[in-house]
Amino acid sequence: MDWLSEEEECVLVNAREMSPLWALLADWTESEDQGEWMHFEPVFAEIVERWSALDYVDVYIGPAWPAHESGYRARKEDVPGILSDHGSWQYPERPGRVISLLPGERSGEIYSPDTYRGGARRRGA
Repeated sequence: MDWLSEEEECVLVNAREMSPLWALLADWTESEDQGEWMHFEPVFAEIVERWSALDYVDVYIGPAWPAHESGYRARKEDVPGILSDHGSWQYPERPGRVISLLPGERSGEIYSPDTYRGGARRRGA
């Protein structure tokens, strides 16, 4: 899908896997080093916030993974604050608060350059 950035594809894959935010960063960096992850929080926060506003992804908050089963979907107006909280991106050492992604109602639009409205940097552009 050359109309998506590599970072957007990573968000898409992780949303389909119902991944917590920390797992998205671990996948991207291919590292368990949370110090390395934090450099990428702003990049992925921007994508998740944009895609949440477009209903491409839903953000869930729960006490454990999978957050959508035992938690609730975050309100769109709360998503920027959730994503700006460094703790939202951290691996929880004990049960507490997990932020997970799931495909949103309009996620199917991502699969076609004709319907995708995400504003990505196109590869090679």
